[in-house]
Amino acid sequence: MDKYDIPRKPVAGVTDGTAAPSSSGGASVVPGAESTKPGKQEWWNRKIETAQDRIKKDLAKEFSGKKGFDGHRFHRPHKEEPTPSPFDSAAILESDEKGRYIYRNQLGQTYHKYDDVATYLSPTNFIPRRLLVQATTDVFQNQMKTGDWRRTTIKGSVPFVLKVAEWSLRPSNPDENGKTPIFGIILTFLRILLVAFPLQIMLILPTTASWDNGDIKDNYTDFPGYHWKWPKYAINPLDMRPDETSLEMPTKKNVSSRKRLLRPRQLITLKDGEWALDPNPAKDISYLFISYTNLHFNTDNSEEGRQMVEKMAEFATLKAGKTAYWLDYRCRAPKDQQDLLDADVYRMCDVIRGSYQVVVMLKANTPELKMEWGSRMWTLPEALLAPGDGVYFCTPTNPGSDDYSVYSMRKVEMTGSVWEDPDTEGDDGGPTRLLAEHFSGLLTLSRLEILSNSIAALGNRFPAKYVPYSKSDIAYALMGLLNYRIEKAESDTLFQSIARLSLANDSDHLIERMICLFPDPHNTSASAFQKLAEPDLFHTHLWDITPECQVVGVADEDNTVMIDNCHALSIRWKNFPRMAVVRHYGFKKLLAELFVASGAWWFLFGFNLTITYAPFYAFPSGLSSTKLLLALEILVGGFFGVGVLLSFCGPFSVRRLYGGQVLQSSPNLIGFEGVLPLSKLEPLIFGNNNGRLTYSPSSTPFSYHYRDSRERVGLEPAWITNSISNPALLTEIRDKLPEGHKLFTLVDTGSLSVCVFSAERPPTVALLAGREGGMLRAVLCSWRFGNDCLVKESVVRMPSDVFEAATAKSWLKVCLGN
Repeated sequence: MDKYDIPRKPVAGVTDGTAAPSSSGGASVVPGAESTKPGKQEWWNRKIETAQDRIKKDLAKEFSGKKGFDGHRFHRPHKEEPTPSPFDSAAILESDEKGRYIYRNQLGQTYHKYDDVATYLSPTNFIPRRLLVQATTDVFQNQMKTGDWRRTTIKGSVPFVLKVAEWSLRPSNPDENGKTPIFGIILTFLRILLVAFPLQIMLILPTTASWDNGDIKDNYTDFPGYHWKWPKYAINPLDMRPDETSLEMPTKKNVSSRKRLLRPRQLITLKDGEWALDPNPAKDISYLFISYTNLHFNTDNSEEGRQMVEKMAEFATLKAGKTAYWLDYRCRAPKDQQDLLDADVYRMCDVIRGSYQVVVMLKANTPELKMEWGSRMWTLPEALLAPGDGVYFCTPTNPGSDDYSVYSMRKVEMTGSVWEDPDTEGDDGGPTRLLAEHFSGLLTLSRLEILSNSIAALGNRFPAKYVPYSKSDIAYALMGLLNYRIEKAESDTLFQSIARLSLANDSDHLIERMICLFPDPHNTSASAFQKLAEPDLFHTHLWDITPECQVVGVADEDNTVMIDNCHALSIRWKNFPRMAVVRHYGFKKLLAELFVASGAWWFLFGFNLTITYAPFYAFPSGLSSTKLLLALEILVGGFFGVGVLLSFCGPFSVRRLYGGQVLQSSPNLIGFEGVLPLSKLEPLIFGNNNGRLTYSPSSTPFSYHYRDSRERVGLEPAWITNSISNPALLTEIRDKLPEGHKLFTLVDTGSLSVCVFSAERPPTVALLAGREGGMLRAVLCSWRFGNDCLVKESVVRMPSDVFEAATAKSWLKVCLGN
């Protein structure tokens, strides 16, 4: 087991970085692509296949679009071009000499498999298996060339006797108006005549499924996942790779960005009438912090710009009655001292907090220049952390003159003229306004609100004419507003840096809540962090969610974390299993059982009398009286007649035995691709339509406009009810879905509820990661076999009682998506 994370010895033709269609939904590392040597020739002149040859052969077979059979008839997917994937090769699974990835399950057992079509982790035998998704007729007609999963027709597991009984009674079922046609009654009578006797025989056979209540499970099907790889960063140092040091632990570096700076390291001070850099300023000296944007003065390349900034800074300092100021390009370390330069940049927030005033340098007192300064990412923390509730501006009195004026603006006032936020759906004025009120002392935000609004505000300014110092600059600018800091890591993505920062600051489980959020997938221009301050598709804010899991580390892949103590459920896609339910046992069910049992008894007794008294029929002359013969004929005929009459009641009795009110049902999550009216769906599961299934009133955004006005129940959308008779309605809904999304239906047999959602791929796992508004947040995830990672596809809401019927899991790797 300890060899799992030790790099194996290179095998010829196994290591690679070539993209190919895979279960990750896009480009992934394919073993064997580097092998270019031809295979060896044996004496029978047959070429031995290399690992790359085997992989290509497997992909050609699995993406051929042909039909297949592996216990279920299915259609293979068509080959697709690779799509963007949230994965890289950082934590790809190891592979064997044949190019198959090696998966290790929670029991430590290994299994070898090619990474081709979509895969799920079997809850029965704990191994990866190719995903088989049942789909509606509409999907087979219109969407067969999309997706990388196998498809099959929707199948139920209804007892055969119930199928026969429902077939005979179906013509007499009432129509939409509650009326039964005369022709239907006649056809039903003829069908009953046809199936009555065979049905009676089937009901007495021991192989016929019993209508008695089966074994009811208490729990949903478990997801047997466990991730064995080390995380890139972990909360506890013991969970880090043994050969690496956590960046969150103390290091031997001379200068650390994490150590708070009590006083500026250097200042520009006035001594003997000259302004000069003081490398060791007095500890009690009062100074100004000078803010500007390089967009206006080009201090990197223009000597004139630097002189203008310094003149204005000197004027503002003397105007404030001080003799020192801090200016970044003068007081920072040079570029050849990288560690010290990083520390100066990322501890600038301490310099701002200790200053007397923050003064902004502008070339002119115009709204355009102010808004350009306010649109810069690094200037936002400079203004928010300024002492007091205002920021000072220094501008020339006249263009080109050496006369300057200094005036102040309140931070809240700046949100209307200097800072501008994109339009949001919220009614709070935007994240910058909330931050301005908080840092002015007018409003108290929670740590979670500070973090989410700060990320949103900084993220809105990050792309604006800005050359990033680091790809994680938002995180490093953000940590200036928080208590604890993190060390800079060049290899970190923005998500990894913010996740580390969030975990270090105990920010009320930001990442755990972020997992549960369901932002609008239509909005692909903004990152997930920029959407944190906005309500999601359930009209819920980040702080409304109570986490039910714990993030214990940050994974090697982008947007990916390790979570623990999360309740997980497996979702079944290949078919509907035989339902095990507890039904109401009433008087009608008792009569139905008597009819079924007694009908067979009357038939059997009639046969017994016929066989016993057959000699009397064969030799009637042996009877002393014709009345005795008549009595025997009436007796035998009576038994057969009663048996026939009871057999005619057989289909009605079977419907009642397998029907009735459901009091309890074994919990399962079962999905299929597409949508079906409940009148078509329920017979596939239960054999007939008796109104057992209902739509959940608040599980997905699709249910928002389809809720009963009197009771908390959902209504079936008209585009689903009429989807078979009018396919154009369904096409219209599909066209409004986010790019790449498809419609899926999820059936919860525990609560007998149905919900419709959209996702790029069929999710095979539901993670109960949080709760809000009296319901659980279930994060629906697909499973990427190549990285042993769950990828967030969608979010639905479930009743709270589902939580106790699910099993808690340890160490799962979860990707929050692209």
